[in-house]
Amino acid sequence: MKRARLEKVDTHLQNELKNKKFRKAYEIERTKVALAQRIAELREEKHLNQSELARKLGVSQQFISQIETGQESNLTLDTILRLARTLGRSVKITFPKASRNGSSLQVA
Repeated sequence: MKRARLEKVDTHLQNELKNKKFRKAYEIERTKVALAQRIAELREEKHLNQSELARKLGVSQQFISQIETGQESNLTLDTILRLARTLGRSVKITFPKASRNGSSLQVA
């Protein structure tokens, strides 16, 4: 069996990103994952578990889990703002110049 090389994966991804439909789906998923990870990090920094955060927001623990795993497909700006406030943060949306791979959203 032939071993896959990282260079081949990177090359394959770069080729796939040339396809507009693939690039759009990739950017959406990449952004969802980055946002999900950041929300989980902020929750952990506040020493809250998912149930505690859910209680503060008036939602279910399952909803928080879906957000943190990028599975929640109906995450609204209102919910993001409420999450941020509950975690002692604000939300900043910027539109930086797109990078080479076309992605322009940054989650900080």
